Amino acid sequence: MRKVIVFALALTVAPFVSGDDHDNSWRGVDLDRWFGVQFEVCKLRPGKTMSDVLKLDNEARKQFAANTQGISLLRLTPMFSHGMLGDSAADYLNIVMGPIPDIGASWDKWMASESAQNLMAKSNAVAECTFKFARAKNRVAKTDALDASPNRLMSLEWCAKRDNIQWDQLVERHDAWEAAYADDSPAMAWNIVAPRLGSGERQGHFMHMVSYANASQLMANEEWIANGGGSNAMRGYRDGYATCEDPAVYNATYVYRNE
Repeated sequence: MRKVIVFALALTVAPFVSGDDHDNSWRGVDLDRWFGVQFEVCKLRPGKTMSDVLKLDNEARKQFAANTQGISLLRLTPMFSHGMLGDSAADYLNIVMGPIPDIGASWDKWMASESAQNLMAKSNAVAECTFKFARAKNRVAKTDALDASPNRLMSLEWCAKRDNIQWDQLVERHDAWEAAYADDSPAMAWNIVAPRLGSGERQGHFMHMVSYANASQLMANEEWIANGGGSNAMRGYRDGYATCEDPAVYNATYVYRNE
């Protein structure tokens, strides 16, 4: 039976799970602790395209290898986004993930490197980007599936707890979902993200960040919601615990992976 993480996983990068029963970590991230997630929200400048962004990726990999420690970089482009006709929306997101101290040390190295600063100047000529820092807690992941490909789909869903609900009650609900997770559930990873620096109107909210291997897994979840009773689970969560936006879904691929 599919158990309730797919629940409202219509709810929804970061894929981290233990591959060792005695060492609950993956790619250098301690899964028993909150880790760092840095969002770079980017809008292409006039006349620029994603091909101009991709041209800088080889240099980005070189600079990440030389001037960062313990972090990985994912690029997200919209698949099912909140952008409507006439609306301005982000053209892509860069997401950096890793232990919080390593993100700080990597920023120090990056800012001290002339070549890394040159890359930032080139990137700024292609797109206008703003940085946001958050912390994230891994709930579920499947190591083998996550390591099988550098590509995935990621669902991001912003939520706010209801006023009559305490944070510990919400955590208990998430704990129950984690405990009920089934191996045959379609999602590869589930993380709870809490915005911290540069969060603006998102302060006090949280995000479900979920990874799928492909569109078939994503739509298996949608089928469960539409025809398998999942809508009741999602409605119970939204009526009783949190108000949530519908998720936005992105194509995601690693630009640089911490090995």
